[in-house]
Amino acid sequence: MSNNSLATECVQAIRSRIQTDPATHLECLEFIRAAIAKNDHEFAQQIAAILKDVCQRGYADRVAIWLELTDIERQQFQELLGPPPLARDFARRIRETIGYQSPAVAGAVQTDLERAIDRGEVVAADVVEVVGDRHFLEFQELVARCPKYFTDLPAPSIEAATKKIS
Repeated sequence: MSNNSLATECVQAIRSRIQTDPATHLECLEFIRAAIAKNDHEFAQQIAAILKDVCQRGYADRVAIWLELTDIERQQFQELLGPPPLARDFARRIRETIGYQSPAVAGAVQTDLERAIDRGEVVAADVVEVVGDRHFLEFQELVARCPKYFTDLPAPSIEAATKKIS
């Protein structure tokens, strides 16, 4: 028996038995599974807020719901609640850029980030959440030192990149 499951059993034994609604319990499980199936970060956040409210009001038991999910479902739901993969990728690139101390590299990463934000692929707040305020400010200071001509260059088109020089 793992320490986690032992701790969970202890918490359940210590708790006074909450009078929960079995239908609400099943509905909560369905919500979590729907969030996993939809694979949407924002939807999972909304479901987590609903679950928190329902459990705080005593209509369902968070531990019992969590135990009824499979290990894979728990992992998938936790991943959905975390920052999106693209935000984690940009956070990694920002940390690396700070290590390089290169304004040109910072400008290129900033351009990529702005384009991803414009396309709706990532939200700046998610990137800041992962990288942290201090590192994001350091990154912004590096970007500010980047010559403007690096940040204003248009994205290279695939056609131009694949054209043969005659």
